[in-house]
Amino acid sequence: MTGFRTDPSVLTRSELRNQRLDELLSSCRNQVLQQIVGPFGLTPAMFDDKEGGNVTTLHNFENGVTATAEDQARYEQYNDVKNNGNYDRKEYDRDFRQTRKDILQSDDPVISAYTGNELPKDGRMHLDHVVAAKTIETAAESHLYMNQEERIQMANQDANLKPCESNVNQSLQDKEKMEWANAQRKADPGKTNAESFGVDLELMEKTNNDAKEAIKSDQLKAQIQKQGTELLQTGASEAGKNALRQAMGVLLHEFVSGVFNEITVIFKNRSIDNIVEHVLQAAKRVAVRVKNKMKTALEAAFSGGIQGFISNLLTFMINTVVKTSAKVVTIIRESISGIYKAVKLVINPPEGTPRIEVARQATKILAGVITTGFGLFFEEAIKGFILTVPVLAPLGDIFATGVTAVLTGISAAVMMYGLDRFFDWLSSSGTEFLQAIESNLDATKNNIQSMANWIQSQYQNSVQYQAIGEGYLLIEADLQDTARSYRQMSHSLSRTLGERTHTLNQLSAGYESTRDRGIELDALLDSYQLENQDVK
Repeated sequence: MTGFRTDPSVLTRSELRNQRLDELLSSCRNQVLQQIVGPFGLTPAMFDDKEGGNVTTLHNFENGVTATAEDQARYEQYNDVKNNGNYDRKEYDRDFRQTRKDILQSDDPVISAYTGNELPKDGRMHLDHVVAAKTIETAAESHLYMNQEERIQMANQDANLKPCESNVNQSLQDKEKMEWANAQRKADPGKTNAESFGVDLELMEKTNNDAKEAIKSDQLKAQIQKQGTELLQTGASEAGKNALRQAMGVLLHEFVSGVFNEITVIFKNRSIDNIVEHVLQAAKRVAVRVKNKMKTALEAAFSGGIQGFISNLLTFMINTVVKTSAKVVTIIRESISGIYKAVKLVINPPEGTPRIEVARQATKILAGVITTGFGLFFEEAIKGFILTVPVLAPLGDIFATGVTAVLTGISAAVMMYGLDRFFDWLSSSGTEFLQAIESNLDATKNNIQSMANWIQSQYQNSVQYQAIGEGYLLIEADLQDTARSYRQMSHSLSRTLGERTHTLNQLSAGYESTRDRGIELDALLDSYQLENQDVK
């Protein structure tokens, strides 16, 4: 990939076209060399990509695709159990006698997990695997994440091993609990098994759900432990190998480029007197070039390590849904490298680099990723074609790799040349398309900012309106309290006026009564005085 260049608008169309053609020739050489050193050279030599990736996922395991010999042995055992039912049932029952003895000798009552009835402490009390041993043995999760001893311990945990009636246990066998409960019982026509055996459906369902949750929890813990460990181990391995590959790629590319340049000089310069001395000096210059690339190689090693770990994790995630071929695993790793560089460039471009140039370089990196992916896909097709040529068939692998690398490199260079021409057109002085886009983006940005400010103002106004509304509600509440006080005062005044009127009426009546009595008293006094005068 060429570095960032001066704005092409300062060049004439003819000069720009000649510059791009020169860059095309240089890019062809660099791209072909990069492909030979990288995806079609160091990658096959350093990585043993396999179908399904480095960690066996449940999806792949169920389809017989495994990453290790140990997982393959687990799959063969799982497949045998699933198809032939070959597993040691006695191992699941080996602790039954002691467990049952402990329960019978306990002072606590024994309660059936399905009927809720108290069970007699004799042969009528059985122990039952809620999630049957057969169900556990025919589950892919149990075989991929657990060994036999772990499966037995999971099956015999307290949540899954429950006491029940002997006749219920004998009828259940390996059937799913709720299906058995709702099925018709042949020996008792017209009734379900639950009705015939007196099963409490709610209790059985709760027992069944609790057992299933416990089994799933154990399987999940085993999955996290197994695949988590494998992802860390394989991720570290992929990171190390990819770091080494990236560093070696940088140094090897510089070495081959230096050697190529020195050989070109030797062939062009026919007046060399001492060819040996010239070769020695050329070797020293190449060594200096390689030495000067050490810092770049270390940086490439660091980023390559990150890319290797991410590609391993991404491959695992994809394989949880769909199986990937070995070639796809390689493409994922090579794609991660290019995508990582493109994203890094977009997020943190060199200071002062125009946006159009950043877009140009990021697009070219992604174009290289796509071209390499297609090249890796078509490598087998090219190999098949070469094998049809008798002369080339003995060296088919070597020729296929070389031809594919050359074709891929040239295709990448041509595609990058086309992208350069396209971006030149966008940024040319006679074309206002790009400026219009940039202006539109700036206007959109300003509009969005204005809209954000307006929304912020509206939000603040809404907050103020809400505060004012709450104030009005408080005032309304105060007015209502005042109105209630006034009504109470009015009622009190009304009662007071009524009592005052009543009091006045009583006083008036008392006054009239007193006046009448006074008149009567005056009359009596007058009568009394007249009687005394008559006596005298």
